[in-house]
Formats: sequence, C-alpha cells, structure tokens
Amino acid sequence: AAGKVELLEPEIPGGFKYSAGGVLAPNGCIYFAPHLAARVLCINAEGNVELLEPEIPGHFKYSAGGLEPEIHTGGAKYLADGVLAPNGDIYFAPYDAERVLCIKCEGNVELL
Repeated sequence: AAGKVELLEPEIPGGFKYSAGGVLAPNGCIYFAPHLAARVLCINAEGNVELLEPEIPGHFKYSAGGLEPEIHTGGAKYLADGVLAPNGDIYFAPYDAERVLCIKCEGNVELL
C-alpha cells in the first residue's frame, strides 16, 4: 500500500553486510552481493528474503563506489555494483574476495 514501510524477515545480524547496489534480474528477484555477510541476499517479487548458498569466506568481499585507496586491505581494490549480462547472469567484481561472484539467471551462485 502507498506510504507503508515494512521490515522483511529474517533478521540478518551484523553490520555493513551489503554495500553494493542490488541488481534486478529477469526472474524478478533483486540480488545483493555480500560485503561482510556470508551469503548472497535475494528478495523476490513477493517480498520473500532468502540467503543463498554457498557461504563466501572473508571480509570486505564485494563493495561499490569506484576506486578506494588503502583503507582496509593495504591496497586499492576495484569497487562496483553488480552488472546484468545479456544472458541474464549477474556479475560482481571482487573488492577483497578472491573470485568474481556470478549469480546465474536461475538463481544459482558461483564463484569464478
């Protein structure tokens, strides 16, 4: 309804969990890459929230905002929101993660 704000479940503990912008996929879901969180966040068109497997190890994994000088990790890292490819897959460049994050058009998560 207009003017209504709703907090969706489940509660996700911790801080600075997702910093890159979400990407709307052709399947109607919005996907967020983890920054300090362990899993990809998926919100579907009905407002259901799901944390997708697998758990992705590390801190400061995926982030957004351009080039950031030495703050957390001792060197500049590329920061970018996710990009929707023509095939429907979504890609996030690593910030301090070891691999590129790919969310397949059917919703599966892969590390490339």
